[in-house]
Amino acid sequence: MINYKSLFASACLAFSLSGTVVVSAQAPQQQEANFERYGPFFFFPDKPELLIYTGQVGANDLLNLKKALRENPAVNTLILSNNPGGLVHIGLVIAEEVYERGMNTYIPPDSYCASACSFVFFAGKNRVADGRLGVHQISAPELSGEQAQFGVSDIVATLPKYGVSADVLGIMFSTPAKDMYYFSPQEVVKYGINRTGETQVASVQPVQPNSGNVTTPSHVSPAQAPQQAARPSDANANPQQQHNAPSAMPAMNDENKAMNVAALMIQTGSANNDDAMAFVNEYYADTVDYFKKRRPKAEILQDKNSYFSRWPVRRFVVDESSLKAKCENGLCAVYGLYDYTVSSPDRNKQSSGTSNFTYVLDLQDNYRIVHEDSEVVKR
Repeated sequence: MINYKSLFASACLAFSLSGTVVVSAQAPQQQEANFERYGPFFFFPDKPELLIYTGQVGANDLLNLKKALRENPAVNTLILSNNPGGLVHIGLVIAEEVYERGMNTYIPPDSYCASACSFVFFAGKNRVADGRLGVHQISAPELSGEQAQFGVSDIVATLPKYGVSADVLGIMFSTPAKDMYYFSPQEVVKYGINRTGETQVASVQPVQPNSGNVTTPSHVSPAQAPQQAARPSDANANPQQQHNAPSAMPAMNDENKAMNVAALMIQTGSANNDDAMAFVNEYYADTVDYFKKRRPKAEILQDKNSYFSRWPVRRFVVDESSLKAKCENGLCAVYGLYDYTVSSPDRNKQSSGTSNFTYVLDLQDNYRIVHEDSEVVKR
C-alpha cells in the first residue's frame, strides 16, 4: 500500500532540491554530482521514486522520458515543475505513457503546469495539484488542417479515459487558446481534479433528470507563467492525505464516457463561432438523424453556422446530474438537460432557459454524433 502523504512530502522535498537544476544545468560538474538529466527530466538518486519534468513540452521528450524510466525503474511519480506546455501531440503521447505505466503525477506548491502539460497531469493514476493547473483550447501550430482536428479528437477521446470530468473539458474547450484558465483550490476539489485512493474524480452518473440550475466559473487568467501558485487550504484541498485508500484507478464504462463526450459537445457551443464550428465539423457523422430528419453533414454545418451567427454570444451549462446513457451494439444514447443564455448585441436580443437533449454517439467512429434532438422545456 502506497503512503501518499509520505510520497508527496518526498516530492515536495525533491522539488525544493530542484532549485539547483537551473544553476547545475549551467555547471556540468555540479550536475553530475547532484542529479542525472534526461533533457527536461531530472532524476535525484536520493529520491529514486521521483522524476522531475520541467520546462516546455518538446519534440524529444518521449524519448527522454523512456530513457529515464529505463535507467531508473524505481520511478513511479512524475513531478510537473513550472511546465507551460508546448507541443500538443507530444503532451498527449507522454500522457499515454504515464497512464499505461500507472505513474502518479504531482504539481508542487509555487509551481504550475499548463496547456499540453495538463494532459500529462490528468494521466496520473494518482494525481495532486498543490500548485496551479492551467487549461485552454488546443493550439497546435506544428499541426494543421486535418492533423489539428485529429489532435482535438484525441483529447476528447483520451481525457475522459483518465477520469477528467465534462466540466473540466468544457472549461478547457471554451477558453481561447490565447488565454489560460487556472483552477482555483476550490475548483480542484469541486471537479475532482485531485485523485488519491478514495478520492473520486467528479464524473456524471446515470440518475433521473433534474432541472435545477448549474453555474460554472467564468474567470480566465492571461496565458502567462504565474508568479505565485495558489496553494489549497488544509480544510478544502488535501486529498493526498487519504493515503490508506486503495490505489486502483476507477474504470469508466461506455455510458460514462458517452455522457462526458455529450456534455462536452453541448458546452463547446459556448466557444467563439469559428471554434464552435470546428467542433461541429469534427464531431458530426457524415449523415445524421437531425431533429427527426435524415440530413447530410453539409446541411447540419449550415444550420449550426446560422444559429451561431444569429446568437454570437452563448453560454451553455449542462446539468450533469440529469444525464443518462444507454449503450448497445456500438451506439450510445445520451439524454440530459442544459441551461442556456444566448444574446445578439447587434440586434439587442437575448434568450435564456432550459432545454433537454438527446444524442446518439457512434462508439466505432470516435463518438461522433449520428442522432440529435432537443426541445426547450423552460424559458
